[in-house]
Amino acid sequence: MDVLANIDPTSSNSAAADPFRPSFFELIAQEQLSQLLKPAIRYVLTVLAQRHPRYLLRIVNRFDEIYSLLMLAVERHYLYTWNASFTEHFYGLRRRRRPAVSTKRVEASVPPQKLQAARLLRPREIYVSLLFLVGLPYVNAKLLEYWESVGGGVLTDGDELFGDEPREAQLTRRERTVEQERRERWNTRFRRLYPYAQVVLQLWMLSYNINYLFGRTSYWRPWLKYMRVDVRRAMGNEAPLQAGAASKRLPSFTSFPFLFSYLLLRKGASGLLDALKYALPVSIFFFKFLEWWYSPNNRRRRGGDGDSETAKRIAPPAVLPPSLQGVLYRPPSAYQAPPVLSQTQVDLPMDEMFADAATPATLLHNACPLCGVAPIQNACVLSTGYAFCYTCANNYVDKWHRCPVTLAPLPAGIEHIRRVLV
Repeated sequence: MDVLANIDPTSSNSAAADPFRPSFFELIAQEQLSQLLKPAIRYVLTVLAQRHPRYLLRIVNRFDEIYSLLMLAVERHYLYTWNASFTEHFYGLRRRRRPAVSTKRVEASVPPQKLQAARLLRPREIYVSLLFLVGLPYVNAKLLEYWESVGGGVLTDGDELFGDEPREAQLTRRERTVEQERRERWNTRFRRLYPYAQVVLQLWMLSYNINYLFGRTSYWRPWLKYMRVDVRRAMGNEAPLQAGAASKRLPSFTSFPFLFSYLLLRKGASGLLDALKYALPVSIFFFKFLEWWYSPNNRRRRGGDGDSETAKRIAPPAVLPPSLQGVLYRPPSAYQAPPVLSQTQVDLPMDEMFADAATPATLLHNACPLCGVAPIQNACVLSTGYAFCYTCANNYVDKWHRCPVTLAPLPAGIEHIRRVLV
């Protein structure tokens, strides 16, 4: 039951044991939100940079550095103001400097103001938290980028873990300088060892997850243990711990114009950073709304009210008519008339049978226009909408790169052929 209490935040057992201990679901959710913010912002900037490359291309090229600087300002503000990171504050969590001895008798003997002040993060804990919240993710992103640039994930010649180096590589090595050889040796070792280092790190994180899940430790991450800082649920009535410039009274502009401008800028920046906690759910709602609005199932975007019979529908594509030079009017020499024909065309010669493209027998249902076999053997369809035997279509399109019926060009050749699974 302890495992279920740590997973489910609504469990009664967790509230009975420690109501302020966050569940495993809350902690993993805030961590995933922190990991999803960066790729989401990068994707939006990449799409916008395709339309405005003059202004945004440089930002996209230096996205990791710019994002890290912005997150440094955001995380620093929330750690100083709310004792929590941005995503922890979004999920109603707080960081607390854990005392060496914590019992109900000790907490009852200390005044509430002094007890709350003792739990606040000191500058040392804030700086170390910023290192693990912003610094290490940036370093990890750069290491991953460097690993991919030196051929990470791709097996190159001479990169086998076991076995001798190919003789070609030994011969070319003699022509390299000492610096190039040293750099390639470092790249090879880094390319081999980086995945194993990532595996060891993930296993280390997994061990802490399991220990926290079973209640064997109060720390969510190993660095929090060495900092003696744990994550707790907010009580719900917390005020900003250090309001800073947001609560300072502005001096007179006529007496202190520079101080007034400085404090006004700080107050505006503090208010903007505090507004991010409201901008995040609004942006999620906005993107989900765009996803629904541009979905093909949304009839309101095309006009009409969705429930009426007169709602606009996307019309089917126009049927390409057979060409006068196609196989319907000029059948190949290997063409054999289908055995099922209309009674009015049994005695007609072949030329008169294909004289009128509107005649149903000119394109008999389930008969191949190239060989006349009915039913079609191993059916396939071209991008023009006409069905053929797969062998007939493959041979014709591979040779002529066009549709046999409409003579529409098919530049990709047999890639336009799609098998029909029945």
